[in-house]
Amino acid sequence: MSTSSLAESQAPSRPHPAKLRRTMVASTVGTVMEWYDFNLYGLASALVFGPLFFGSSSTGATLASFATFAVGFAARPVGGMLLGHLGDRLGRKHVLLITMLAMGVATALVGLLPTHASIGVWAPVLLIVLRIAQGIAVGGEFAGATLLTVENAPPGRRGLYGAIPAMGTGAGFVLASAVFGLVTLLPDAAFESWGWRIPFLLSVGLVVFGVWARRGLEETPVFTELEERNEKVRFPLLHTLRSRPGAVVRTLGITVSGFVWGYLVQAFALSYATSHPGLSKTTMLWAVALASTLSIGAIPMWGLLSDRIGRRTTVTLGLLCTAAFVFPFFALLETRSTPLILLAFVVAIPICKDMVFGPQAALVAEQFDAEVRFSGVSTGREIGGALFGGTAPFIGTALQTSTGSIAPVALYVIAACALTLVAVLSGRETAHD
Repeated sequence: MSTSSLAESQAPSRPHPAKLRRTMVASTVGTVMEWYDFNLYGLASALVFGPLFFGSSSTGATLASFATFAVGFAARPVGGMLLGHLGDRLGRKHVLLITMLAMGVATALVGLLPTHASIGVWAPVLLIVLRIAQGIAVGGEFAGATLLTVENAPPGRRGLYGAIPAMGTGAGFVLASAVFGLVTLLPDAAFESWGWRIPFLLSVGLVVFGVWARRGLEETPVFTELEERNEKVRFPLLHTLRSRPGAVVRTLGITVSGFVWGYLVQAFALSYATSHPGLSKTTMLWAVALASTLSIGAIPMWGLLSDRIGRRTTVTLGLLCTAAFVFPFFALLETRSTPLILLAFVVAIPICKDMVFGPQAALVAEQFDAEVRFSGVSTGREIGGALFGGTAPFIGTALQTSTGSIAPVALYVIAACALTLVAVLSGRETAHD
């Protein structure tokens, strides 16, 4: 590590406790908003975008709607590279304001879009443009929010502090599901005419609150020290790819298991269970909502554990748990028993997935020196998201339908766990540096 490493960043004076608390709140609130917007789009894709923006209720229109959802994942690496560069050049806090405004404005504009009945083919075109904007914004949000807290963390608490903004991923999912669920209670005609727009337009209020929360943030001591020493790199991503390509690849590998398992459980499993075992959609949605709610508390708990016993140990335990539970998970779904289905998701998400995800922010941040940290983290993580997150439900469906068995899907998850394990063990333990 260079003179601007995370270890040495503990030397500069830490922010005042009140300012540190504001940093934690602002980072978490912003992440909640970003993932509220991102998940809201996924729900609308499944329920209304097909007929409204593609002019049909056919399977083809539904697939086209899901394709626009996938576009957001394809745009995330672009956002990771662009916003990572700005984060290493301009600072962490400035990029967080950019991501919040971009995501909020794009989401609100979705709620104002005319439909296919009004402007024809331009409706899906504009929808795709706004989806790309969402993907670019999300590509820089996670790295920016977690680095702001990791680089402000007291000694020995990077795992906990990095995990706190990550709580927003679960909270955003729960909030989006709750708000969208409320508007679906409207009569069908009202919901399809104007009700579906309400959750998107509410982003305006979230943006105002988020900008207020983030406007007074101070830059991290690490970045401030870089500026004072004039050690900022002109082209941080290029410098990282030249000097630390292994760290970028390792960061990508660290994310593989979480993306594959997370999106299989939260997307593929819903489709599989409601079509194959014939389970109620309501039961499955409640199961995911319960597990996501518990995830809000589980993520920082696993981050704190990684501060005490090490990142590699915590993540390895989570990978072993995931690999061991994947077959029982689908077996529990097959029982059609509501309590057992709830148990399946409670073990799958806040325990198995989050034991790997909780320490992730600190673990990937510790792979890079401060002058290229934003670029390295966001690039490696978001490429992993595009390759393994957005494709997981599609691959899972293809494996299951082509073989008629869930076994290939389970083996796919186990292979993802193996890749992440290799990535984690290829680096040294950094929790106590």
